[in-house]
Amino acid sequence: MIIVLTQCYPPRIGGIENLVFNLSLHLSKYEKVLVLADQHNIIDEILFDKNFKNDLIIKRFGGLKYFRKRNKFRELKKINDLRKIKAIISDSWKSIEYPIAKFNNNKIPFICLAHGNEVIIKNNRHQQRIFNIFTKVNKIVSNSEFTKNLLKKVSPQIDNIEVIYPGVSSFEDIIEEEVNLIDGSPTLLTLARLEKRKGHENILQVISKLKDRYPNIRYIIAGEGEEKSYLKSLVNTLNIYKNVNFIGSVTDAQKKYIFNKTDLMVMPTLDETNRLSIEGFGITYIEASLFGIPSIASNVGGTKEAVLHNKTGLILDNLNDLENNICELIENKEKRKLLGENAKNRAQNELNWNNQVKKYLNLISNLSK
Repeated sequence: MIIVLTQCYPPRIGGIENLVFNLSLHLSKYEKVLVLADQHNIIDEILFDKNFKNDLIIKRFGGLKYFRKRNKFRELKKINDLRKIKAIISDSWKSIEYPIAKFNNNKIPFICLAHGNEVIIKNNRHQQRIFNIFTKVNKIVSNSEFTKNLLKKVSPQIDNIEVIYPGVSSFEDIIEEEVNLIDGSPTLLTLARLEKRKGHENILQVISKLKDRYPNIRYIIAGEGEEKSYLKSLVNTLNIYKNVNFIGSVTDAQKKYIFNKTDLMVMPTLDETNRLSIEGFGITYIEASLFGIPSIASNVGGTKEAVLHNKTGLILDNLNDLENNICELIENKEKRKLLGENAKNRAQNELNWNNQVKKYLNLISNLSK
């Protein structure tokens, strides 16, 4: 049995939630998987878990954090006493901090995922906590070389790191669900949480300049977040409300619909490390790739590993180039098509979950020897 410890799990929406769910689901094709997850919304979680009852065992833990982590550990210890656990995979160092301190001299392999934000050092105490945990786990799985370098900043002594890019799942069996969209073409999309580092504001500024050249240009903003009210007010200020479509959070069925309407995925992320925020990889670029959509990203964080410059999209060294790069891919349909085909090929053949999960299985097998 493989145990997945997580504070981030669907039906909550997010990149870590996406990764941890797909990892646990694809591991379940080879091993029995038990997910010990935090509880946030009982009704939604009951409905979600029911859909995967034949694949996964999911147990939720509610209440205050103090009690949640202790109740998870009791469940973990009970399972360990009753059966053989092949590995414990944690969504982050925060989820594994308590159990790894209690499982002293334990033979179970501990694997901890690292994403980016959570390993940006806040202060000396925070740095020491991270260091103490990462020197105890058997292996850290980093989502990019960039995040691996962040780990090295915690301490050069942390060397038990393996980079495995997040996988992506096919949308082939998903029936698309229509979303109410404004009419327009060409269509740009940003699929992300509405927070400052995702770069929505920069795109809106460019849209205001491009609308004279492309009167029917359409920019779809999918996601929710703290920046929503500000972005909506900016749309009105720039007088581009006829060109911008806020559609909120979307399901996979709705994603499929909007991806099939999209020409360019645009997300020029910003360096917000001073606010403990950075893009460690960017799975939405890869999801767009499955539909032959090239991306425009910035040279910040791990995005240049998700988007390969002039191969699967364009990487900006300077945000001032955003307008020209968007125009280039709107005008040059042949280049846009080639980048999109390359992106699709990489997503399907290199980054699909069937391939990526085997790397985790090999890792577990080697740690168990």
